[in-house]
Amino acid sequence: MSKFSREDDTDDPWLTLAEIAEELRVNPATVRLWISRGRLKAMRAGQRKLLVRRSELDRMLVASDPAKQPEPREPRKPEPLRPVFDHPLAGQVARARAHMDPTVIPAAIKRMQEAEAVFDTAVSASNNAPPDPGFPSRLRAVAAACLQRAEALDQASRIPGFRWTPVSAPDPVIRSHELRPGGNRPGAPHKWQTYDMAVERLSIAVQGNVISLVSHEFREIGWVLNEIADELESTADEQHR
Repeated sequence: MSKFSREDDTDDPWLTLAEIAEELRVNPATVRLWISRGRLKAMRAGQRKLLVRRSELDRMLVASDPAKQPEPREPRKPEPLRPVFDHPLAGQVARARAHMDPTVIPAAIKRMQEAEAVFDTAVSASNNAPPDPGFPSRLRAVAAACLQRAEALDQASRIPGFRWTPVSAPDPVIRSHELRPGGNRPGAPHKWQTYDMAVERLSIAVQGNVISLVSHEFREIGWVLNEIADELESTADEQHR
């Protein structure tokens, strides 16, 4: 077996999955998902350890940068991001559900439907609005909708047999006209870069069936949009003093 040295090729060092996860502020499971789907190439260094070249990570980030992708001539409607409940085929799931309050699953479905309706309304308002002083408020609305979806997913994930249904080749989610890369997005560029990367990770997560990853990225998007809105409102207050 080939031996890897972390000191070799200092211009193109090897990175562990934990180092990549810490740098990009993602869950290590997300990095493993990229590798399993062929988006990120890794080399095995031992029975369980995987290493990735810095140049390979940079290549993936450049390739996944939405700002470098040509925009479609006509906008396409994304597939709805909806979870489903597995049929209780396994005996363990069936037994677990047998002792559940019968109102739990209908309540979870209702929360998901309500969260999706709020989300669709917020993104639609952002998509159809011209640049105006209401931009921070629309950011708040989208952020709140993302956090509501994350909370609904977290609660539903506690139900036995619940899983996320993979979406094949989804369009980038939460990419309204005023939130798209290359648009007139006031605020710190590095915060918008964090937002773009979270949207890309969400687009990857919804192609799998790990509900915790989907919930995590919705929450990350909500947090960063709130941070951008905080900054914009603080700047506006200072200008009016």
